[in-house]
Amino acid sequence: MKHDTFERLKRILLFSKKVRQRTLNVKLEDYLKDELLQESVMYCLGQIGEIASKIPNDEQDKYPDLFWDQMVGLRHRLFHDYEAINFTMVYDITQ
Repeated sequence: MKHDTFERLKRILLFSKKVRQRTLNVKLEDYLKDELLQESVMYCLGQIGEIASKIPNDEQDKYPDLFWDQMVGLRHRLFHDYEAINFTMVYDITQ
């Protein structure tokens, strides 16, 4: 495995853990009321997508259980289509 890929995978894991920690035991109703939490989660998910987009396809192929296209696609939706974000869907992703 290339060193850069290993470091990127570690960063994806770090941001994934942040999302999990911030949403653990948070109910949907509470999440939808907390704009700061929503933005924090969106930032982390966006970072995951950005990092995933920089991992070469041949390296991604080594981890077929990961949802590479969805990670990258979610990042695009969160940062380029902000007004159409479905926060319930984002919450569901975190769960």
